Amino acid sequence: MGERTDRMVVATAVANVVGHRDTAGNLIAALQSGLNGRRADLCLVFASAHFEDELETLVGHINESLRPRALMGTTGEAVVSGGCEYEHQPAISVWASHLPHVHLASFHVSDESELSRLSDLSDFRDYLGVPGDAQANFLLAADPYTFGRGAVEFLERLNDAYPGRPALGGFASAADQPGQNIVIFDGELLRHGLTGVGLWGDFELEIVVSQGCRPIGKHFVITKAEQNIIRQLGGRSPLEVVHEVLNALPARDRKLVSRGLLVGRVVNEYQPSFSRGDFLIRTPIGIDSDNGALAVDEIVRAGQTIQFHVRDGDSADEDLRSLLSRPRQGPFAGALLFTCNGRGTRLFNDRNHDARLVSDAVGAAPIAGMFCAGEIGPIGPRNFLHGHAAAIGLLRQPEEK
Repeated sequence: MGERTDRMVVATAVANVVGHRDTAGNLIAALQSGLNGRRADLCLVFASAHFEDELETLVGHINESLRPRALMGTTGEAVVSGGCEYEHQPAISVWASHLPHVHLASFHVSDESELSRLSDLSDFRDYLGVPGDAQANFLLAADPYTFGRGAVEFLERLNDAYPGRPALGGFASAADQPGQNIVIFDGELLRHGLTGVGLWGDFELEIVVSQGCRPIGKHFVITKAEQNIIRQLGGRSPLEVVHEVLNALPARDRKLVSRGLLVGRVVNEYQPSFSRGDFLIRTPIGIDSDNGALAVDEIVRAGQTIQFHVRDGDSADEDLRSLLSRPRQGPFAGALLFTCNGRGTRLFNDRNHDARLVSDAVGAAPIAGMFCAGEIGPIGPRNFLHGHAAAIGLLRQPEEK
């Protein structure tokens, strides 16, 4: 096994004082020190809304000083640096990486009408600048007000144009009305659309998606469906099946169901068995008490397998711990965390929950990220937009053979 002469390096920096005259200089100095003289190829910036007025200046200084090949980012309700989640306080977190022998292609899609003009997959690939045969990974950030439905369509297009290639990211979450979020495209601050980077070459990015749920009951096959409405499960009405599942649950789980029952759909029906991580979690819209039909927030079809799920802090903790504890090959150069803004102290009793567990899993590897209004990550071979999830990217350098 050979020894690499130029290895990937990741550095992070964080600042949490608004209006400080040395913020940009301190961030840049910390990043340059962490990179140890190496070139910054990719920079990601995550900032809370507190930095909105000075973000253009800060990003400009970072871009001018580090001169990365790609610089993207967005604003979030809270940001992540290391094992800390900076909730309800100002913070800007920057993640810079030296990626030798890695190709980068950055892109921005302004709105859904622009996306509609890229319906041909070859046009779509040309626009992104990522060859169809590249074994690419994608980092994405979008404004939900101007690209909400567009993000779902974009992911479908991405799945078709680059089969089996994963995407990681999330929706900006620093706004309570349109026009407040910021997405960063190659150092330029925009208030609309989706920004992203395609990466391919000499690296490995393992993506872990924890949807924070626990299955209850058993699997059921959809035997009759129409659009987003499940008419029959195993030949029976969904309402009858739900009552059967609830009656078999312990009291604690029945209480959780009263707060919200979730539906997990198996993504890959060809697996011999189904376990944690094989389900795409979706929310029921309602049950028709007259005919027993169940409406969900996704198109379904006969032949698909579902299982009901519940979510609470304990279930979310168990799910993330289980996924992060799976054997994997390190060491890691860095990590990215895109976690739901409904998690954090809104879901867990302790602070820094998700960031701390990721930090425990990657050791000293630098971590950055943000709280999202929707998280992007793969389940099986396809990418989806999630809610209440933690989507994690674990970056490592493959060893030479």
